[in-house]
Amino acid sequence: MSKLVRAQLHLNGWVAVLIGSFIVLDPAGMLASYGLQSELSAGLMSELRAPGGLLLVCGLAIVFCSSRPAMVHSGLLLSIMVYGAYGSVRLLAMLIDGLPPVEIQLAAAVEVGLCALSAASLYNVQVRNQLALDGQGDSHDF
Repeated sequence: MSKLVRAQLHLNGWVAVLIGSFIVLDPAGMLASYGLQSELSAGLMSELRAPGGLLLVCGLAIVFCSSRPAMVHSGLLLSIMVYGAYGSVRLLAMLIDGLPPVEIQLAAAVEVGLCALSAASLYNVQVRNQLALDGQGDSHDF
């Protein structure tokens, strides 16, 4: 596995871990950081913490995949699913609801960017693996 792909998986994973942890530990603070209402009911706090926990666990899984060359494919796929889902839903919400605060627009841009980089890396890894299987390339990590 290339150092660049490994670094990308680390970045993808730790970003998800940090944001997921922030949501789990302080959902009201997370909303306030976006300039949104931070007075939340217990039910709404629970509804925010649950996807925060999922994001945290997905981030840990992505980091785990970065240390196992055989799991690079899985880590990149999970990165694409996590950041693709968040980014595309945010963009859809902007079309439906209008523009949110600039912090949320920035988050959408980062999510779409991480998804696109992960998709490009996955394509590159698959092409190189296919070349190695076909005997057209070497099987060394690049």
